[in-house]
Amino acid sequence: MFGAGVAALALSTVLIDASPAVAADPHVIPPDPVAIDDIDALLQLYGTPVTGLAEDPTADARCGSAAPDPVPDGEPIVVSMPPAPPFTVGAIPASSWQNPPVADPTWRLQYQGLMWMRPLARRAAMDGQLQSLAAIVSQAAAFHKQNPDPNSNLYGWDEGTTLRRLETENCLYALTGAASLKPGMTADANVLLGPRYAGPPNFPVHNHGLMANLQLVRAADLLNVPTWKSVAINRMTNEAPLAFSKVGTSYEQASMYQNTNANLWDQAVTVLSESPGSEVAAATIAKTVSAARAVYAWMTEPDGDIVQVGDSDQQPGAVSTWTTPRVLRDNQAGWIIGRWSWTDPNTSYYSIRYGPGKFAHGHHDRAGGVTWSTRGVRVLVGPGRFSYDTTSNYNAYQIGPQGQNVAIPDKGKVTNNSAAVTASVIQAPAHGWTVKDKMFSLDHIRGINVNRDKPAIVVSDSFPKASLWRQHWHLDPAWKLVSGGSNSTTLVFSHPSGRRLTMTTTGRVSSIQQGITRPPAGWHFPVFGSRVWANEIVVRSYGTACTTTFTVK
Repeated sequence: MFGAGVAALALSTVLIDASPAVAADPHVIPPDPVAIDDIDALLQLYGTPVTGLAEDPTADARCGSAAPDPVPDGEPIVVSMPPAPPFTVGAIPASSWQNPPVADPTWRLQYQGLMWMRPLARRAAMDGQLQSLAAIVSQAAAFHKQNPDPNSNLYGWDEGTTLRRLETENCLYALTGAASLKPGMTADANVLLGPRYAGPPNFPVHNHGLMANLQLVRAADLLNVPTWKSVAINRMTNEAPLAFSKVGTSYEQASMYQNTNANLWDQAVTVLSESPGSEVAAATIAKTVSAARAVYAWMTEPDGDIVQVGDSDQQPGAVSTWTTPRVLRDNQAGWIIGRWSWTDPNTSYYSIRYGPGKFAHGHHDRAGGVTWSTRGVRVLVGPGRFSYDTTSNYNAYQIGPQGQNVAIPDKGKVTNNSAAVTASVIQAPAHGWTVKDKMFSLDHIRGINVNRDKPAIVVSDSFPKASLWRQHWHLDPAWKLVSGGSNSTTLVFSHPSGRRLTMTTTGRVSSIQQGITRPPAGWHFPVFGSRVWANEIVVRSYGTACTTTFTVK
């Protein structure tokens, strides 16, 4: 531990590569070098065990994983965050905080949130390189002197960037106790305590608000500011019932964020259980977390990975001990999930989206958007997520109706109107659903029938007041077209597993596209920042209704 009098005397050379690895597949386009997923790293900062040796004294600082390379005293700390030029700790131009060299919001979140400091600081502390650690602390303090709060979301002072910066400062203060960090920590805490806070009364409950509260509790304990802690605990107690439906589904409309929210609220349980007077709230929230984990098991496909609905990567899901196949239906959150087995990897599995308008990490898929797997292979899939850059065409594609398995009228602008299930039939060999919506301000009816034994999924759409509309279908990237084409009514696809998929329609195939860039069409995003060619099939209406059937053998 050292105080404010320690000067930033020495720097060392460290490279941070923000680019995830990409498989050498000619159909896989390398991701943007700034496209990273920091969810797992964030979760390390909320009281969970930190990667490292059990005897490592830096673990309690909750800085996340240490940098792989040393940060030796007496050498410049040169940080590489492509696509920006490398920069040196202690020599960052003051102007770059307000005008960063990269426009991508994910890159700026890391840069202005000082997230890149954590692995360096922990490694320096582990190795006893206190001069290098002091240089990092000094640079963090300099951010606030060079770029004070403009009382707006500009220049890295939005709630999301601010809470990440407070995370970093909590890490640095836990490692050093440096008094120079206190003014910046106070400034960041004030943002999270004020009207920019991502939660009530100005905004709906969101995982950012919970992350902010967890960091406020941490900062309050470090700096001995009890009012910060009391506000954060009151918020968590009041907001927990608003984060999930009665069934336990997150309102953030994405399978991946179902797990993220469950993990974060589980850590809120730990904080509340250790806070006098909050034990009852902790016990109540623990039951909600248990329900949320059960829902996440439903969101796990037979292949063991989660279904990609909303902003979600294809990643490992949860293993369930249940044995009775059932249907999960949640009208509050707008999810239906059906499966015929919890143990057979070849069972049929499907999801249907409806319910309230798009929120948080959701997509425009509530008009009966479907996914479907059977015989051990994924068939109809959601787009996943490529970018959070709202200026990116790929972001618009992943969120918009074209990227979902839905029907789109030629005339009618997408709205946030809700959708509802109006009829259902659940039988042993088949499940049938009817969804009605006005997502495009037009009456739309979708019928969905999933057959266990065939196995097949049949989807019928009608727009009573629209004369022309199209169904969009997205196949898992593994499927390859074998026969059929535009203007046909039957397509056949092959799969590396040996399975064959036959698609028949009462409409007409308008197009089959792969890897189109302007505007995007025919893409799948298996993980954040990675785009892969996939068949996007457009079927135009022919008559008052259009029925399309997918069958796998």
